[in-house]
Amino acid sequence: MMQPTVVISLDLELAWGAFDHAHGDALLRMARWTHDVGVPNLLGHLTSNGLSATWALVGGMMRSRLLDTSCLPEVHYSHFPKPWFHYVPKDGDESMYPEWFGASLVDSIRRAEPKQEIGFHSFSHVLFGWPGMTRERAIAEFEACADNARELRFPARAFVFPRNSVGFLEELRAAGFTCFRDVDAVPLRSLGKKAASVGAVLADFAGLEPAIVQPSLKHGLVAIPGSLMVRYAEGWRKYIPDASRLRRLQKGLAKVRRTGGIFHVWFHPENLYAEWPRLERIVAAFFRELGEAVRSGDVRCLTMGEVAEEALATDASAATKTQATA
Repeated sequence: MMQPTVVISLDLELAWGAFDHAHGDALLRMARWTHDVGVPNLLGHLTSNGLSATWALVGGMMRSRLLDTSCLPEVHYSHFPKPWFHYVPKDGDESMYPEWFGASLVDSIRRAEPKQEIGFHSFSHVLFGWPGMTRERAIAEFEACADNARELRFPARAFVFPRNSVGFLEELRAAGFTCFRDVDAVPLRSLGKKAASVGAVLADFAGLEPAIVQPSLKHGLVAIPGSLMVRYAEGWRKYIPDASRLRRLQKGLAKVRRTGGIFHVWFHPENLYAEWPRLERIVAAFFRELGEAVRSGDVRCLTMGEVAEEALATDASAATKTQATA
């Protein structure tokens, strides 16, 4: 059992995350708010409490303008008949389109103390496990992310699949990544996707204790399941009581302190936009409690890459001991 550890992973996508379902002024306003307000505030809450997180960014938003995408074979999803880059501005830069590009955000995250991890949320938010995705596009996406990391001079270790649709793990490992966020450990998962979704919603409303998870190896990659997603406060989700949301976070922290393992919290910075500053206040309160627990030595706050490094070292050590006694 791993010693008590909290992992925070953040899926930063700006307008890339939902253009295939909801492109329009509302999406662009949310993305601009995330660029200008959401990310700076969230980064401030992390650093002021001495916490590190894995920021999983869409690769296409990491630069000040759109890179050449000719190396990416087209995808064909039934719900989005247009070319995948149809809405992405081909001319202009971050100063004109902060809802799409965030080179300045990458710089801020890289300068932050304590050190934050930059991971990837794909290059263009394609859906890896959906019909219409091809192995050729998956490889090209992974390689485009790895190229971005090399050019910007940071290690490409952590990967978060868009909409948690996991696929092409062998190809991900071949591109040099070491870990990915696996699907959430939620109630009723064994009964199927629909039952798991219902179970997760009921748990949110009731403020139930979330799962503590353990890393595992899949296709040579360290899989780190999620424990708890902080849902955005829009539509029916706005009726989840704030007290229940915070109670779940607090219960997860208390449980991991008792039992060890990993409490893996994740959400999109964009999620804080609806009814702002409602969710930001909840997240800030949790970060304060987590920061106190870290300073007291009760828990660690690690990035996904750090968890993977530790897990791979432990696995290698166990393999060496097995060979020595064989």
